[in-house]
Amino acid sequence: MLTVFAVYNAKSLKTADDYEQYLKKTKVALIRSRPFVKSYEIYRIDNVVGPAVADPKNPPSDPPYQFVAKIEVTSLEDYAKAAQTPEMQAFVKEYSAYIDENGPLNVFTLGHSVEPGT
Repeated sequence: MLTVFAVYNAKSLKTADDYEQYLKKTKVALIRSRPFVKSYEIYRIDNVVGPAVADPKNPPSDPPYQFVAKIEVTSLEDYAKAAQTPEMQAFVKEYSAYIDENGPLNVFTLGHSVEPGT
């Protein structure tokens, strides 16, 4: 099993609020229903707390990204194959309307858990 992490922004704060509603109503259930998906979690990032932790007089700062997703997939091949289906291509077109393609780089990367004894 592979873990895909995605970090990205919405086009605007209003779009981020709309996108959050879209996630709740549509995207989360759709992604979780795909056979290549073992688990899917998405988070909206509110603040970066580093400055406040380093010095409590500093307020938390704005995050460089608004959303982080963790997707556990059966394999990279299954993920890529599913991305080519008409249903998933229609989905990507729909959700892309919310995503800022001109802002910071949208990052999709593979990763793994680091646990003692592994």
